[in-house]
Amino acid sequence: MKKILLISLILLILLLVPIVSANINYLVTESVPVYPGDTTFVYVPIKNQGFGTNLYDVSVKLVPKDTSSSGAVTMLNDVDSLGTIKNWGDERTAKFRIHINPDAVEGDYFFDVDITSRGKDSSTQSTISLRDRILTIKGIPTVIVLNSTLEIVEPMSINEETLWLKNQGTGTIENAVVEIGLANEGMKSAFSILGGGTQFSIGSLKPGDEVEIFFNFAVDIAARPGVYNIPVKITGQNNYLSQDYIGVVVAGTTDFDISYQEIAGAFSVNVANVGVNTASAVTVSLPKQENFAIAGSSSAVIGNLNPGDYTSAIFQINKKGASNILEVEIQYTDTSGKRHKELKELIVDQTSTGTRTDSSPHSGGISLTTWMIVLLVCITMYWQRRKIITYYQNLIGKDK
Repeated sequence: MKKILLISLILLILLLVPIVSANINYLVTESVPVYPGDTTFVYVPIKNQGFGTNLYDVSVKLVPKDTSSSGAVTMLNDVDSLGTIKNWGDERTAKFRIHINPDAVEGDYFFDVDITSRGKDSSTQSTISLRDRILTIKGIPTVIVLNSTLEIVEPMSINEETLWLKNQGTGTIENAVVEIGLANEGMKSAFSILGGGTQFSIGSLKPGDEVEIFFNFAVDIAARPGVYNIPVKITGQNNYLSQDYIGVVVAGTTDFDISYQEIAGAFSVNVANVGVNTASAVTVSLPKQENFAIAGSSSAVIGNLNPGDYTSAIFQINKKGASNILEVEIQYTDTSGKRHKELKELIVDQTSTGTRTDSSPHSGGISLTTWMIVLLVCITMYWQRRKIITYYQNLIGKDK
């Protein structure tokens, strides 16, 4: 009997003690979802659960639970006064204004709700804390091209390339797909990706995550030298879309064929651009060597050579060694602005007159220049034959 009376007394006391509570564990926000950079209101419903009691001077404070929460959220208004909450079951809503910091990362953040009140006949305030109320922040993913090995390529080449991407945003991107855009008119005939196509699935990327993409990048033989900006499109769940670019330079190939001619004691080095790329600021030099002595200048600037162009540089040389191999140095600037140096060899026979390339032996005989001079003399004599005949007849008449 005493035990039953004790239990009844405890229940009666609990009914008469003023009790307040919040209805849910998740904080209610004015806008849903909440993103970094947002300024919004947070609502916390407060209910009087004390039977037959009133709560006076009710004050509610929203407190970040840890440094992570305080770093993500700035409290613009963290205290709300609700006045009196009468009767059992009555409810008021506390309202707080907060700002989500722009660098806040996606996730759940925890807050405590401190409720301070007093009874009707008491000036002493009591505080009840509601722990671990959750504020969910939805981040914004931002995927960028972090780096690429794709820089300078040449026509008719296959290049193993790597592309690095990073999620620099505050949210997770899911089911992400990367597409390297080669469908543009200026690119689809010049470039292609061998193997699995131009799309790559990279799955999900959390804030700060990085991923690598490997592919074989083929350059067509007809690709025009220049700078290309290749678009990279990233798509993902929830209509995510962003675009970046990879810069690539098609430098082309530059090569030279050389030959020589001996004209009136001068040694002419003939240079032809047999590559597909323009060579700028071309310089031909004869370096110091054992078999030949160079009289006068050993270097000549011949300017720019487009593909197929041909020009000459004149030198004075004397044979002094046993070998007939002449070393020729060619320097030029490619379309990317890089300076190059090539060393080539000519087999020179200075005992005869003629032309010679670096890929076939010197054949001797009458040079092309000699034939041209003879042909020019013949043409001149044909067109001037009447004057010549008249002059000859006059000359005979004078002798008589």
